[in-house]
Formats: sequence, structure tokens, C-alpha cells
Amino acid sequence: MLSVYAGAVVVAAAQERSVDDISQIERRAPEDATTAAPPLFTDVAAHAGIDFLHVSGARGAFWIPEEMGSGGAFLDYDDDGDMDLYLVQGGVIGVSNTDHRNRLYRNVGSGRFDDVSRASDADINGYGMGCVAADYDNDGDIDLYVTRLGPDRLLENNGDGTFSDATERSGLGDDGFGVGAAFLDYDRDGHLDLFVARYLDWSPAIERSCFDRKGRRDYCNPVDYHAQVADRLYHATGGGRFEDVTVQSGIHAARGNGLGVICTDFTGDGWVDIYVANDQTPAFLWVNRHDGTFADESVARGAAFNGKGSAISGMGVAAEDIDADADYDLIVTNIHDQPNLCLRNNGDYFEDASNAWGFGRWGVPYTAFGIGLFDQNHDGAWDCFVANGAVEHMPVLHRPGHDYAEPNIFARRRVDGRFRDASIEAGLSRMPYQMSRSALLADYDNDGDIDVLVTNCGGKPELLRNNNKTQMAWTVLDLVPAGGNRNAINARVELQAGGARYRREVRPHAGYLGSNDPRLHVGLRHARVIDQLTVTWPDRSVETWSRLPVNRHLRLRQGASPRFSGGSARTGR
Repeated sequence: MLSVYAGAVVVAAAQERSVDDISQIERRAPEDATTAAPPLFTDVAAHAGIDFLHVSGARGAFWIPEEMGSGGAFLDYDDDGDMDLYLVQGGVIGVSNTDHRNRLYRNVGSGRFDDVSRASDADINGYGMGCVAADYDNDGDIDLYVTRLGPDRLLENNGDGTFSDATERSGLGDDGFGVGAAFLDYDRDGHLDLFVARYLDWSPAIERSCFDRKGRRDYCNPVDYHAQVADRLYHATGGGRFEDVTVQSGIHAARGNGLGVICTDFTGDGWVDIYVANDQTPAFLWVNRHDGTFADESVARGAAFNGKGSAISGMGVAAEDIDADADYDLIVTNIHDQPNLCLRNNGDYFEDASNAWGFGRWGVPYTAFGIGLFDQNHDGAWDCFVANGAVEHMPVLHRPGHDYAEPNIFARRRVDGRFRDASIEAGLSRMPYQMSRSALLADYDNDGDIDVLVTNCGGKPELLRNNNKTQMAWTVLDLVPAGGNRNAINARVELQAGGARYRREVRPHAGYLGSNDPRLHVGLRHARVIDQLTVTWPDRSVETWSRLPVNRHLRLRQGASPRFSGGSARTGR
């Protein structure tokens, strides 16, 4: 039951290896690793009822799409206050794949999920990549946009537990190699627009034979194809319809190998910009010109390359105010032998902070895709989860038949501001190698801390339950705007508690190939109350709440604060 107070309602395997074989490879902790303390995370996917198995369709041809998926989304599709889960299936390229379908799992509480894929009509087939969840038509429920190799699909939530295919009537459905995507309101008209990052102008005809250093067949480098492509921008015209404005917006002016995409106001002018992580081509930073057009200012602002002037193999992307200077910094995952890229936002330009933030000390042997920034133990500092999986044979890690599986990493931010590898403490050293892709964040069990769902190419996902026992304070904020955009995408929150100030933004479309829990989670250390909380809504109106409780899920409705301003808090869910 929800309680009201202070205006808030409390509420695939590659050639010569099998999926089953991959699941049997175990990581070994160093001999001096302690086993006394319980791990920070426990894989509970099987216990939770998540029996999904991704099919990559690899048949020994080494077609590059086979190694890129898959993703998923956390969303509350039935509006019952907890996070459900949608997982995207691959299949076999070029066939109907009627037996390989996406899956929707309904959260039924007590840490368990029911498979409602068929009953919900969300079990579409086709070779999928990722998806994003948002209320695209402003009707108060959450819809799904699925990127695919071939026409993307828009699934409209009917509000009765089922979905309908709205692709054709919406004007969406790019027939390309769509990968990352994000909803945003770039023109501030109250309707969510859509950006889709595209990887290659791909077809089987452009595939070629590539080999590793030992002369074995392997996947090709994306630049070998010479098939860079422009991304897509769709403008919402109202009534659930979109117009392709890729050309008139200026997005068509640059081509790359797009993977991760994230949308926020990087320049501090009040308008949402777009950052695209490109694979071995310069990144894009599309700066909003306020007139429906964008300019790529990535080179001028230092966001196109790393500090050495090289284009990285950008995969996934996360943006948060890591250095607490009131603007959004970037972390972009990268290929092996290079550190994941940290870009510190200094207002007018970005600088490479990878070594300063500790990313040059760990993760370099691995190829990183998914990334998530969150506060695992509520100490007020950002922690980082990185999902790894190789894209080519790795002699250093080689075990016969298992060349693409790699360990994932959890890094904790220390008092000196550097992220340090805490994977053994997290329990990841005892989990099997996988060819991991997405790292999706959510408080799926509504216990106040963030859990991680890891998707695996050609394997089963892992649901890593957070075992946080620190007893430090927290809050989870569900923002409900007036009239549409149910999850209040790009709304901003600033709160003060325990003498500290925290900033958050509703930005569920981050990482790689997926959607995170849209509710805002904040670790509050030893605070006993939230002294003040200010929301800047998507329509740029501002509201303030005072004296809110900690250790609660709070549902904040736009327009509710004035009558409760300064009121006292009551205990609730």
C-alpha cells in the first residue's frame, strides 16, 4: 500500500564452442583472497524465474552482428510499483526465427518473476539487439522500442497488460543495423523524440574473411567493412507519430559505427544534447542549437578522442556528475589493451581523466560493453559495474573453445576519487566467464539498493542481487510529471541531506543496449532526513519538498509540493 506525506507518495556462442561449455568456465580468486565476508552480489536469476537463453546464431561464418547482442530493459509496464524485465532475443540471421522470441517477465514480488511473454504479445521475433522503454505517446504507461538487424519495432502498451505493434502507424522502424537508442525531448515541446545509433550499413554481401594472429578465422574489425553510417533522429509530431528529421536536423552530416548513446545537457544551456560512442571512429557530441538542429562539436570540445588523440572502440556509455561540479561527465567502455575512457566535463570542453580516476589500472586486458554507475553501499560515492566480453580471439585469456568469455568488473570509488577494482569483494571472481554485453541497473526487489542484470551473448543472463548490509541511508524517487512522459525523462533532482548535496537526472537509457530503472536512487550515508529536495521537471517548472524521510521509495507528483511544503514526514513504504 502507498502512503502519502509531504506531497510524496511512498511507494552467442562463436565457432566451435557451445553455450553450455561457456557456463562451466569458472573464475578463480587469488589464493590470498578472503572468503570470510559474504559477496556484495549473488546471482539469483534461476531462483527469480528468469530462464532466458540468448541465441547468437553463430554458425562459423563469423558475421559481425552475431557478437554484438543482446540487451534488455527494466520497466514497470503494469504500473504496480516494481520493475519488470524485458529481454531481447537474437536468433539466426536471415531466417524467420519463429522459435526465438523476446521475453517479458512480470515482477510478482518476493524477488520473483513470471514469464508473461505470450500473454502480453510482447514476444516478437526477429534478430534483436537492444531496447529502450518510455511513454512515447504520453498516455501514462510505458512502451518499448526494440532495435534490430532489420526493421526496428515499436511496441505500444495497451494499458491492460498487453502490447500492440505500433511501428508502421508511428512512422518508426528503421530498416538498418540499429543498436543503441534513447528517447529525449530535444525541442522541449512535451513530446518524446527518438535517437537511434546505427552500427554499419550491413548485409551478408559485405562480409569478408578475417583471421587472428594464429591464422584462425575470426570476427572482422568494423572499420574493415568501410560501411560507416549516419544515425537516425525522429521528431515526435504528436498523436503517437514521428517524422524522420535526420537530414534537416544535421545528424546526417556525420557517419560512424554507432553503439552507445546518451542524452543530457552537456553544455549547461538547458537543452538536451546527444553523445554517441562510435566503434573505432571518432565519437559524436551533437550540441543542441535550440532550433531543431544539432552541430557535432566533439572535436572542438575534446569529446571525439582520448587524451592521445585516438578514436577508441566506444561501446557503452554512462554520464553522471562524477566530480561534483554540477555538470555531466562521461565514461565510455573500450576494447582490450586500452583503458575505458573517462571524460571530465570542464564546462566548455572535456579532458581525459581515465588515469586520474583509476581506469588505467584495471580492465585493460578486457573488452568492455555494458557499464553502470550507481552507489552500491549508500556511502554517497559512485561505484561502477563493467560487463566484458571479447570480440576477437584473446591469446592471453585463451582456453580452447572459449576465446570470447571474459570476467566482469566491479569498481568502487575510494576517498581519493579513484575507482579501484573490487571484483573479488563483489563475488565476481567466483562467477563463470561469459561473453557479457549489457549491465542493466534496477532496484528489482524494492529493498532500496541497486541490483544488476547482466545479459550475455549466447548465454543466460545473470541477475546480481545487491547484498548491501551497511545500514546507511538511501532514497528511491519515482517522479510523476503532469500530463505525459510518465518517467519524467531528463527531469533533474537536487537534494540536501546530512550536510551533503546530491544531483541526479532521470536518464534510464544509458550503458549498452538497454534501459535501466527510471527511478532515481541516492545513497545518503548517515542522513536521518532529506532536508530539501528540488525537482526541475521536463517542462522546466521547479518544485521543492522539505523534510522527507530516508529509507523509503517516494513517489513525487508534479504540482503536489505547494500544499505540503514544510510538512512533516510519516513512515511509509
